[in-house]
Amino acid sequence: MIRSATVSDTARLADLWRAAGLRFHPWLADSELAAALGQDLLLVDEEAGVITGTVFGSYDGMRGWVHRLATRPDRRGRGIAAALLAELERRLRALGCPKVNLLIEPDNTAVAGFYARFGYQRDDLLFMEKWLTPPPGPTSIIPNEPAHSPRAPSPRPGGWRDIGPDLSGDQYVFAAADQVPRGVAPFAAIREDEGLTLILTRADADRAGLRYGYLAARITLRVNSALADVGLTALVSRTLAGAGISCNVIAGLAHDHLFVAWDARAQALALLRDL
Repeated sequence: MIRSATVSDTARLADLWRAAGLRFHPWLADSELAAALGQDLLLVDEEAGVITGTVFGSYDGMRGWVHRLATRPDRRGRGIAAALLAELERRLRALGCPKVNLLIEPDNTAVAGFYARFGYQRDDLLFMEKWLTPPPGPTSIIPNEPAHSPRAPSPRPGGWRDIGPDLSGDQYVFAAADQVPRGVAPFAAIREDEGLTLILTRADADRAGLRYGYLAARITLRVNSALADVGLTALVSRTLAGAGISCNVIAGLAHDHLFVAWDARAQALALLRDL
């Protein structure tokens, strides 16, 4: 069921954005939503009391904009995003809006194909911005959330940008074993003086009858980082620690892989995407 959102939906909308991995500043969410509510262009899809998708638009008299089109990860593939986009376009058209624009961040270009199916075309533009108030940064305090620690020094002139965090859908566990069980391909195996530790999916651990406790999610940083690089691990660990999220890092030759608490995976992904 698609309906107009209300102020009472604010907290659930922010929760959905986090779950969907959208970048947003929590301390600006209230004003962002208030502007959309004023034009009746903030829409949600709701199923059995659960908000499964969201989109909101704006219209400045010349062009409309599409913002925050997102679907809850476990409800994707059902046409929710397409239905929300169609309804938003209908409402913009009713306001006399002749054209609709949207922006896609460089690390999210995979969604371009979705919009292309609905007639959206790419246009090469130079995007510029200016903060009229001090820009929210990693040292800003988010209401009801821990303060972020300052960013770690970066070895690159431009800083660590577009680290490309990619969340796996599998649950991972750390399990002790005498050897790698037959038919199991662990993500990593660590030999310590105390024995062998396997990092593997929970499904593989259950099939092999291995015991475990900590349930983790795996986030791979798609940025190419060399083993000799300095600063990336410190930046990531400080960011997650500032939010009270445990983080275990394993470095491969191409990428770093983070294992965070399963229940904190959406929040961790949102924090990393906002770096």
